[in-house]
Amino acid sequence: MGEDKSLLNSNVERLYRELEASGCNRIIIMCGSENRANLFSGECCIDTKDTLAESLFELISTLQGTLQLAPCDAYLADVELFSKIQGVPLDDKGKRQPLLARFECEDELIQSQKISEMFQNIPSCEGGIKARNTNTPEEFKEIQSFLR
Repeated sequence: MGEDKSLLNSNVERLYRELEASGCNRIIIMCGSENRANLFSGECCIDTKDTLAESLFELISTLQGTLQLAPCDAYLADVELFSKIQGVPLDDKGKRQPLLARFECEDELIQSQKISEMFQNIPSCEGGIKARNTNTPEEFKEIQSFLR
């Protein structure tokens, strides 16, 4: 993207507010390395494993109840989307977005180095354009007209 996706459009802060508004009572930000923790307000968790999937699996194994994930590059995710997710949402292009999943901690996640494999057992649900993630400047340009 040419810049830190988590800071682009102040998206982590925006997602934090949207998650709070949707009823989330504990929000944990996976910030990567220790030197990034000061970039975000709120509870931060340092990635402790080699891959995001392994770090996420480790964190999830310490939690209970219903989890709602929200990646920093979900620039259109909002309270409306979070209120309807039940599983792994499909974006408007039909792609599963496991980092926006809502699931019970007791659900069977697969320990893997790949996020896509980790969430194989979680069913898909509708998400639409609000579930789209953005990984390139071109993709970001595509969604800019939808940003508030």
